[in-house]
Amino acid sequence: MLTIPAHTAIIGGGPGGLTLARLLQQRGFNVTVYERDETPDARQQGATLDLHEDSGLKALKAAGLIDEFLKHYRPGADKIKVTDETAAVLFSDHDEPGEEDISSPYFRPEIDRGPLRNILVNSLKPVPFNGTASL
Repeated sequence: MLTIPAHTAIIGGGPGGLTLARLLQQRGFNVTVYERDETPDARQQGATLDLHEDSGLKALKAAGLIDEFLKHYRPGADKIKVTDETAAVLFSDHDEPGEEDISSPYFRPEIDRGPLRNILVNSLKPVPFNGTASL
């Protein structure tokens, strides 16, 4: 008996939906991502994301995208400086050494949403246009 692989629809082309699409495609699923934006560059994507070893970094590693991620993340973006109303520094960790080792459980790199979305979109196999906005 001939079996036809199921087609999976993912609603939402944010980091979670695009990562899921990549992981499913790697396992042979036919996937279409439906997104309200007509193109990946249709609007500003928002603030940076910091990724942790047990979630975002783990997913990017499983998706085979960690090397591409490391080309675009923002080293040092996780640093904090707190000042009072006169700009006197109350707290700063800018002089402390950063944790920039991908193998460290304390590595929490930040990446802008636009570059992350581009990495994920560019990793997907194209699907035929079906008459609706899809990535």
